[in-house]
Amino acid sequence: MTEIDTLRRRRELVVLSAELQRATIARRLSRVEANPARVALGYAAKVASRPMLLTLGTRAVRLALRAYRRRSEKKGRH
Repeated sequence: MTEIDTLRRRRELVVLSAELQRATIARRLSRVEANPARVALGYAAKVASRPMLLTLGTRAVRLALRAYRRRSEKKGRH
């Protein structure tokens, strides 16, 4: 077996190893996504984040309104 043949064989083994690793990762990800506990935690996280987003959005609107009012008050004084 020549050096080129040895390198080709190594390359084939590396490619095979990468394909096996990719398949293993895909299988594990599908198990995680299908896990009922994981799905329940995902829904819980979504529900918990929505009120927080609503609170942050409300605060941003309040801040914008205050800034608008302050600007309009300053314009009226000059």
